[in-house]
Amino acid sequence: MMKPLRLMAIITALTALPLQGQLEFSAGMNLSELSGALNGSSLQDAANRAGMVFGIDLILPIGGPGLNFGAAWSQKGVQDIITDPDTQQDIARLIDIQYIEIPVHIRLPIMSAGLASVNLVLGPTFGFRIGCDVKEGAAAVQKCGQLANGPDFKKTDIGGTAGLGISFSLGGIIYAGFDVRYTTGMTSINNISTDSLKDRTLTFQTHFGLDLF
Repeated sequence: MMKPLRLMAIITALTALPLQGQLEFSAGMNLSELSGALNGSSLQDAANRAGMVFGIDLILPIGGPGLNFGAAWSQKGVQDIITDPDTQQDIARLIDIQYIEIPVHIRLPIMSAGLASVNLVLGPTFGFRIGCDVKEGAAAVQKCGQLANGPDFKKTDIGGTAGLGISFSLGGIIYAGFDVRYTTGMTSINNISTDSLKDRTLTFQTHFGLDLF
């Protein structure tokens, strides 16, 4: 009899706490690049790779700042020029890497004016590779592992993220806005130890959110 009463008391106490939080949905574009060496060749002159990003975040306040936990499907990679071993001609190579990313960020409020608020985001982002495709010249798209001399990327990536976001109240519990974030790789994503390779990504995204509590 005492255990159900204690459980009811704990639930009542928790529901009485002044908790607040937001649930955010986001979509946008990555501009990413790889810096370092791949298969012994420098990627110094490689072009940015444009990709998509879709995510969901839960923001929990801890006093003034907030803890930002989430998950996102993120498309990164690079576009560079290689020499075709058969024709000895230069051809374009597009590497497309897909990640599930888990951000663990601190969200710091900077200012608020009327219906608008601005925040700063800082913290690590953990990436888990779920796909990798390569297109060389006019050839069909292939999986990275199917190429004899294809790139050999690690399954995980860790980056440091900093960004700014602005949100506008749409009335009631609904708000929307946009963010700009920059993530720089903190570890090499190349399995070949002699070729250090890190990614850098600039992200532009819009978000739509709901106040939960």
